[in-house]
Amino acid sequence: MYEAGDSAAQVLLGREEIFDAILGLDAETMRQLILGFQETGGTDLVVADVLIPVLRRVGDMWASGQLSVLHEHHASRIIRSVAAEFRRPAAQVPVRLSVVMSCPPGELHDLPSHLFSLMLLERGLTPVVLGADTSWKATAAAVRSCSAKACVLSGMKPAGLRHRSAVVKLLAQSAPVLVAGPLGERTSIPGVTPLSPDWRVAADQVLSAATPVTTPVGADVS
Repeated sequence: MYEAGDSAAQVLLGREEIFDAILGLDAETMRQLILGFQETGGTDLVVADVLIPVLRRVGDMWASGQLSVLHEHHASRIIRSVAAEFRRPAAQVPVRLSVVMSCPPGELHDLPSHLFSLMLLERGLTPVVLGADTSWKATAAAVRSCSAKACVLSGMKPAGLRHRSAVVKLLAQSAPVLVAGPLGERTSIPGVTPLSPDWRVAADQVLSAATPVTTPVGADVS
């Protein structure tokens, strides 16, 4: 089990223990390990350093035929369930700023968005996760209705974003649009910012986009 101050070796060991629990379809062990990491190491650590590498490994092994779809679905289901139990941060600001998160049409994997939303919660934001295969119309409506300060799109198919550049450009007029994962590769749409592959840096990027620094009227900026 991870203890605060332990080395990266302990994180690697934790990943292996969670992966072994996935292989054994041991939901309770997975739950205890994940909650233990979150309690002592924090949300950033458990998401960025533990769960995402484990999910990537499971996905790669499933794609190569080394794991069954049963293991992939089991891992996703348990992680979704456990993430709902995560300790929530105490409110740091009187009014939380909404960030809409969605996977565009044809993008079917929304678990990364749900996990990333936990990191945004830690930063005082209010993520509104629309989920997989969300229509552009629904995303735009959510941005407007929530008065969202930013919109995060995630997915695996960059061509889909480039082909709908006019729609995305229009969306960016309502709120800054940030794009996660391969979806943002070679993106050059005005108002759209690709997120860093480093999940902590990416979360900070979203926070900065949602809380831009404003210069008071009449201030000397020279």
